[in-house]
Amino acid sequence: MKTLLNTNTTSKFIVAVNQINNSKTLLPHVLYLKMEELAVVSTKPFQKIINSKPSLKKLEILKSAYLNDKLMLKSKIHTLNYSNLQLSIKVYKILKNKEEIICSACFNFSLKENSFRKIS
Repeated sequence: MKTLLNTNTTSKFIVAVNQINNSKTLLPHVLYLKMEELAVVSTKPFQKIINSKPSLKKLEILKSAYLNDKLMLKSKIHTLNYSNLQLSIKVYKILKNKEEIICSACFNFSLKENSFRKIS
């Protein structure tokens, strides 16, 4: 497996009224959908060889997000081999002078057989 560099994709959004519960906390399914959407966008260059929808492998929710919080999602293709593409996504709360990580996830995509030619 190889680690790929310079394959980062980002997305930003502000937590809106229709995305929170009664405690004004971001609904988990909204965060998941945003991460899944970024996973699909991030893997567009590999669209012809991907054989599956994103499959959540790991999810860590570290902190909550609240109404009007500014969030940034960053993705990075972590591994790519003959059968699998693995994408990591981190979600940050944008604060005045820093970014605070609130969530991380890992998505897997299976690849079509014989997607890569052997180099000899």
